Amino acid sequence: PIPSGVDRSDAAFTTIGAIALHGLRTGGVSLGDRVLVIGLGLIGQLTVRLCRAAGAHVFGVDPRRDRVDLALQSGAAAADTALDKSTAQQVHDWSGGRGADVVLITAGGADNQPLVLAGEAARDKAKVVVVGAVSLDVPREPFYEKELSVTVSRSYGPGRYDPSFEEKGMAYPVGFVPWTERRNMEEFLSLLASRRLTL
Repeated sequence: PIPSGVDRSDAAFTTIGAIALHGLRTGGVSLGDRVLVIGLGLIGQLTVRLCRAAGAHVFGVDPRRDRVDLALQSGAAAADTALDKSTAQQVHDWSGGRGADVVLITAGGADNQPLVLAGEAARDKAKVVVVGAVSLDVPREPFYEKELSVTVSRSYGPGRYDPSFEEKGMAYPVGFVPWTERRNMEEFLSLLASRRLTL
């Protein structure tokens, strides 16, 4: 149900918002993290805002200047249009020389350039979460040297693609699966209702 005070035009973003939120949960984004968001389309823009609501600092990257500008207006601390070594250096400088704690790839495309940038910009043992649809051709050297973890985020949470959950309404034990697709949707709406998230 849509909470009182939440406009229906905002609530219409709930499913897409839950995809972004599940990406944060998969990456374990927490208070104070330096998060690199690669791809600032719809899911990327929601990701920036959710990271800010979670108390994380965001550096956004997208080839389109208008998307970079919107991310900066939405709370990203820094952003750039280039997916290259100069941007990786900016991320290192911005993060105090450490590199990004979490990289969320919300881009789409046929090449692996987002993964190349992730490998260059991430700190040692960082998490890289692929939320968007990009090539999964992982450049071995930086991922090996930094021992990076790569995960592909599946849609908007546990329960997705499970007929017993989605079609029959069976629940998962909350002690084992606290954030299902349904709970992610509820939380997105709750963030809108509390104004911690605005669209």
